[in-house]
Amino acid sequence: MTRNRKIICIILLVVALIVITSGLSYAYFTAIGTSNEQVVESGILKLTYSTGQDITLENVFPTTEENAGIHQFAIENTGTLETAYYLYLDNIVLQKNGQDIQSENLKWKLYQATENYVQQEEIISGAFDEGVTTIELDTDIMIKPQEKQYYILKIWLQETGEVQNEDQELELSANVEATTEKKTVSRNLVNLIKKEAVLDNIASTYVTSETGIDFSQISSDTNGKGLYILHGTENDEYPIMYYRGAVENNHVKFANFCWKMVRTTETGGIKLVYNGKPDEQGQCNDSTMITGANFNSYIDDNTYVGYMYGRAGASSYNETHGNVNNSDVKAVVDSWYSENMIDYTNKLEDTIWCNDRSYYSGTGVGRTQTMYNPWARLVAGKSPSLECKNVNDRFTASTDNGNGALTYPIGLLTADEIVYAGGVFDMENTSYYLYTGSYWWSLSPFNFYSTSAGGFMVSNTGKLEDCNVNHSFGTRPAISLKNSTLIISGDGTATNPYVIE
Repeated sequence: MTRNRKIICIILLVVALIVITSGLSYAYFTAIGTSNEQVVESGILKLTYSTGQDITLENVFPTTEENAGIHQFAIENTGTLETAYYLYLDNIVLQKNGQDIQSENLKWKLYQATENYVQQEEIISGAFDEGVTTIELDTDIMIKPQEKQYYILKIWLQETGEVQNEDQELELSANVEATTEKKTVSRNLVNLIKKEAVLDNIASTYVTSETGIDFSQISSDTNGKGLYILHGTENDEYPIMYYRGAVENNHVKFANFCWKMVRTTETGGIKLVYNGKPDEQGQCNDSTMITGANFNSYIDDNTYVGYMYGRAGASSYNETHGNVNNSDVKAVVDSWYSENMIDYTNKLEDTIWCNDRSYYSGTGVGRTQTMYNPWARLVAGKSPSLECKNVNDRFTASTDNGNGALTYPIGLLTADEIVYAGGVFDMENTSYYLYTGSYWWSLSPFNFYSTSAGGFMVSNTGKLEDCNVNHSFGTRPAISLKNSTLIISGDGTATNPYVIE
């Protein structure tokens, strides 16, 4: 019996428009299914598609599932062999004014049914919000000789209780397809994970405080474990989402390395931190780092808190913190990128890597005692932030959104990002996803005290700590995937990481 791909059934669905009149929202939803019976043979196996009802809906308001458009179909094995097949919603095109678009309000749901098309158990549901061309409806469905299996597919425009301007003039076309060969299905990574995100300033499953996460305390089952939306960004085009605590579903395999998702960016990308190499089974159970490095070899001037630095002994802040010389850790990161990541640059966004050298006290010049603002936020104030005050400290490869000083779009995590993830200064935490049991550098300055420049690092017990920059610790490069990044498999666990297309 051959296993060539066999298309069993096709439907065409057209979802039309909403017109706004006198401040009210009216939806005109037209969907037509015109499938004819088809028979496809594979050796002595025959799978037969038959449609029970075309979809014809006109002048329909945004509604609920009870009033959804319905398409009924059946898969029949008229051959002599038991076989498995796969069911997809394929060739999806969702557009508005000729441009591809996504819609969280355009819902779909698939049910099993009896031979009389009485609705039975729900199989799967979703929305057209991932920007994909194929949705996997069901897989490895066994069908015996002479058996016929029945399905009900529902599609509807969900009523939100508000004027739904974003849903005006939508057009949708798609095919229902059954095949004896499993397809590779791509999904948008950011859209996939955002479905589990909750606000961080309210009580939720793993946050007991009514005011949300307390960043003065480490992550825990009562102070954050999961994916959170940074309050204040929830209405932005690209809300910031970050992972916190002992999460186990943020593993990614990309460029032949393992990574962990940390947070999304202001431009909708997603930051990853290096987490070793996959094993022979393709699993990401390692947490090794690349070559260890000093942050800088010298420590006797404020200049050496920089990821790039200016001139020791300078008389001005700008000269001290000019981006002229590479730090030791940057040289290691750049060398690793040039050897391993060049071919993947087109999949990365040029996001900001913040080496925040703005200061809380002192001058930041020469050997003047200086406390930098990351210290003020995370040690004195216990209040992390993703703001990067000075353009000079926003390390990017292009000058479009930063200083343009980087050769490659790669950096390190900031101390603030580590606190969002669950770390706290001088508090052990061995149960959050950034814990490795080893020491490693962050990107954030700490201070210049007496004769020594210091930076933030993570200790072998998961503490956020400070240390003189001339110590050699592990290096965990970080990159940021574009917001269009698709995955082809995986569920984000260490044994089944998301695999980037």
